[in-house]
Amino acid sequence: MSYENKTLIVYLDGDYRRFKAVADLYQKFDYGKAHILITSFNDDNELRGTKDLLNSSYDYIDERHILTEYFSTTTYNNAVEIQQILSRLHYSHVIIVTSQYHIFRTRMIFNKVFNGSRNLKFIGVNHQTTLLEYSSEAVKLVLYLLRNYKFFTKDKLLYNKSRYRRVSRLRYQ
Repeated sequence: MSYENKTLIVYLDGDYRRFKAVADLYQKFDYGKAHILITSFNDDNELRGTKDLLNSSYDYIDERHILTEYFSTTTYNNAVEIQQILSRLHYSHVIIVTSQYHIFRTRMIFNKVFNGSRNLKFIGVNHQTTLLEYSSEAVKLVLYLLRNYKFFTKDKLLYNKSRYRRVSRLRYQ
């Protein structure tokens, strides 16, 4: 399936406040020119419990333009899954939306996984970040730089926790 001349806006799992930035981006495009991919739409996703949020506060978003991905458990998995999705759905442009404190590691991981095969744009959403979030990000960055980040891939423990792992990789709402 080809979506040439269309943009995929990727909401990386995490803080639900990022979704407002995703919705604002979506609204800037002409109707049908952008789709939204919600990653890690598994048991732990903050948007999962607020599904009404997608229907009421953001009713200008066409549900047919929302895709969900259930398999990712880490930023590395996000990059791998998105790469596989993009190999089947050919979007012209991809915008990755993440938190400002997370953007450095996200860019590093995605650029390594995609190996320059795509021009990706990264947007960092600034919100009040806690010391715990900064600390967690620093630990993850060190683990990634030490090449231990792949421990938590879909073949390992964290991936097996999601009850959605048997659902198709990509699902239109």
